[in-house]
Amino acid sequence: MNIINFGENIHAGTLSPDLFLKYHLPSCRANSDRLRAAGKFTHSHWDGDTRPLLKYARDTHLSGIEAITPQPQGDVTLEEVKDALGDEMFLIDGIPAIFFDHTFSEEVLIECTHRVLELFAPRLVLGISDEISSTGDLERVRRVGQIVEEYNARFDSSG
Repeated sequence: MNIINFGENIHAGTLSPDLFLKYHLPSCRANSDRLRAAGKFTHSHWDGDTRPLLKYARDTHLSGIEAITPQPQGDVTLEEVKDALGDEMFLIDGIPAIFFDHTFSEEVLIECTHRVLELFAPRLVLGISDEISSTGDLERVRRVGQIVEEYNARFDSSG
């Protein structure tokens, strides 16, 4: 399956709900419908402030949304994202990038990782929302990988 990304960097600060509904949504919906009918996975990159637009997520007909940035970095909770995406759409990413810096404890990162898995798996491509900073700790990235391996092992061993 090919993956098609369009609508790069959707942010409510630069794309108001009125403009989103008038210009972006019709194009996104039409293109997504056509591409999904051809077996393509479609997604868009939404980051920063997305709360005013999140209620339109399912109306886009996208397969998923990438980089919706949860609090404290963005303006939405993980629960709000889950409500918006429902069980139909994939979340791509989900962990605030700032949790990979030493500003936050590793426990905060671990708790968030478990919460994202709990809320969104299996409709999840876990990653960093939006991108790790130059001060991000790669050991924390490895720790997230360990958590995912442990999570997956629970299902692999149950047969």
